[in-house]
Amino acid sequence: GIASLEAAIADLDQIISKRFDAAFRRINDEFNTYFRSLFRGGRAELVLIKEVIREDDDLTEAEAAMAQAEQTGEAVPTPEVKPKKDAEKVVTGIDIKATPPGKKLQLIAMLSGGERALTSIALLCAIIAKNPSPFVVLDEVDAALDEANSQRFSSILDQLAHKTQFITITHNRATMEKATILYGVTMGEDGVSQLLSVKMD
Repeated sequence: GIASLEAAIADLDQIISKRFDAAFRRINDEFNTYFRSLFRGGRAELVLIKEVIREDDDLTEAEAAMAQAEQTGEAVPTPEVKPKKDAEKVVTGIDIKATPPGKKLQLIAMLSGGERALTSIALLCAIIAKNPSPFVVLDEVDAALDEANSQRFSSILDQLAHKTQFITITHNRATMEKATILYGVTMGEDGVSQLLSVKMD
């Protein structure tokens, strides 16, 4: 009955919580590893944002019943006051803290555009490393990277390529060098696009 259903829900909540915590720790560790690789040092971590959620539904229902009774002229019922449940902190989001080499710990919003791009790439690579998809499409994620950072990024892609297939849109030479097959689009004088394919092996 209801008791067995509530027990099943409680068990599922516990399983979900354990798996989430384990996956979060693994991705966090990988995130720091890729961050250090791209920045040549520093530290980065994911932080869970937890907020207190209070359950005031019972009080709201009682107030609504009293308001309705007053409007209809009926006797105002005595509300049944139930004891409030303890306030519980629940996860409402995830924040990123990053410390590039030579800087103080700060939130991602305080990083420069290039640092944000590298931090985002580090997080993306961490997720792929721990939860690989059959294929991943990257649309010019390396556009803001200089030559040195582009080489580090392409090396990471090369390492992850045995876990997932990457379809990468790029103008970056370092990324192209790691590709198995290149597809290029050119336009002739007649304005017609032509497709060029090259097998790198």
